[in-house]
Amino acid sequence: MATLIPDYLSLDFATIIERLKTQLQDTTTFADYNYEGANITILMELLAYIGELNTYLINKVAQNVHIETADVYEAVNRNARQMGYEPRGPVSARGTVTVSTTAATPGEEYKLYEFTQLTSDAVYDGSNILYTNTTTYSETPTGSAFDFEVDVRQGEIVQLEGYSGKDLIDNELILPENYAYDNDLADDLPSLVLFINGVAWTRVSDFYDNLSPLRNDNDVYMFVYDRYRRSKIVFNSARNVPSEDDEITLKVLRTLGINGGVGANEIVNLPDQFLYNVPNATWVDNNTISVTNAGATTGGADAEEAATIKQNARAVLHSQYRNVTAVDYQTNLEQRDDVIQANAWGEQDLSPSGSIQEFNKVHLSVIPNEWGAQTIGTNTSIWTTDWSASGTIEAPSGYNGSYEQNLKTWIEPSKMVTAYEVFQIPALVYFSFEFGMRRKRLYNFDTMTTDLKNKLNYYFRAANQDFNSVIDYNDILEYLLDTTEVSDTDNFDSLTGIRNLTIRDIDVNRTVNEPNNDGDYPQYVETAASMAGNVNTIRKIQLGLNQFPVLHLSTVTINEET
Repeated sequence: MATLIPDYLSLDFATIIERLKTQLQDTTTFADYNYEGANITILMELLAYIGELNTYLINKVAQNVHIETADVYEAVNRNARQMGYEPRGPVSARGTVTVSTTAATPGEEYKLYEFTQLTSDAVYDGSNILYTNTTTYSETPTGSAFDFEVDVRQGEIVQLEGYSGKDLIDNELILPENYAYDNDLADDLPSLVLFINGVAWTRVSDFYDNLSPLRNDNDVYMFVYDRYRRSKIVFNSARNVPSEDDEITLKVLRTLGINGGVGANEIVNLPDQFLYNVPNATWVDNNTISVTNAGATTGGADAEEAATIKQNARAVLHSQYRNVTAVDYQTNLEQRDDVIQANAWGEQDLSPSGSIQEFNKVHLSVIPNEWGAQTIGTNTSIWTTDWSASGTIEAPSGYNGSYEQNLKTWIEPSKMVTAYEVFQIPALVYFSFEFGMRRKRLYNFDTMTTDLKNKLNYYFRAANQDFNSVIDYNDILEYLLDTTEVSDTDNFDSLTGIRNLTIRDIDVNRTVNEPNNDGDYPQYVETAASMAGNVNTIRKIQLGLNQFPVLHLSTVTINEET
């Protein structure tokens, strides 16, 4: 069988010298030759050195020809593009703020213009995290007090001016740094706007062919994150390209990526000029205006690394832009900025022996970046356990009709003709833990408790979990005790003071379906984490197809042990 990656070590420096010595020993001149300090040894070492370099180079070239074995980012990025996948740059977090005013005149038009900068109270790297709306909002109130919701993206507004067609090299304009990448061209919250002579051009994901209905619009460009990790604007000679005299201006967002998320009620600071009264041509007094975000912002991400590009590119190639497998559906849905995790399952998952009722039926479920009336509504319920206080939990109640339709529209271009797709409400499984912890003498137990809960909460954040996953207490303990496992904003320093950590109990709020001992169907129902008849053993918990793990932090208890 052919080896996909050449074995570089089979011709390294030492091996080449040994082969040369073996070859020379077959001659009469060098049969019993002493190579220590001999001149020929220098020549052999020089030849071996050159041979090792060439072997290593050939090995690297062969390894990076195919995306499956490539380990150099430039090669992974290039191969992914050849497969039809566009690698993604840093993505800015997004959220919704509510704008309220108490001094409006009924019937008059008020505008919030695009690219208006808002400042949050959250701080990263010594500076307040900035947000902006990238779409103009127009409102006509019926009373003196009114409010409206505004979609915002994280990022500092940057206006790039002074460019012209003379700055294009091979129809490409390299930007001075990386800016927020928006992979959803259909939404109304762009992260970048490009103007040619003051006229906005249209951003596209490809330049298409003559059959595309968008072929009639020739004023188009692509925003690309290239193999050298640079953001650039790309034009195409088959469409319109700015001439040397055309002025090119861009409005972009300088984003913090994964570090740009903020919590609820933190986007509260207004610029000097915010809301404009159109008939009176005046700015509304900021003392009569307030803004706030009811929920945390989500969706921020750093630029895709090689491993992520490989996974997503393979998914696109295997499906040929069609959702054939569960992984195809999952990858497609998770490319949306408003979806954190997705899952798909069907007939073989529910009934391996086959079911007429499930034939060609695809079940889909998603975890949105923000719960609520606009995505998946929730209601509250009370969860009371044997050993922890009662606590209110959020239970998904139903998809918003327009949101569900939006998701269906998103996957429609990749739909198989015979597939019948139905969205199901995700079943959240809330976990609570009882820990026993021993600390080192000089560490504070309260500080350690705070860090332990924060790290456990980070472990259970939606981006780190998945549907149908296995909750293994050994994995959780290993993660909590590993001091190299840190979040983007917290090193959990005090956990170095843990002398011993034990999970005493695990509790869940709903029935968990687990495979039987043979690992196959039918499944039996286990209502707790401990197997009947062996109550002192904390078992792994295998979640069902539509079950997603959530931490109920307020009921987690940590007891100090001696």
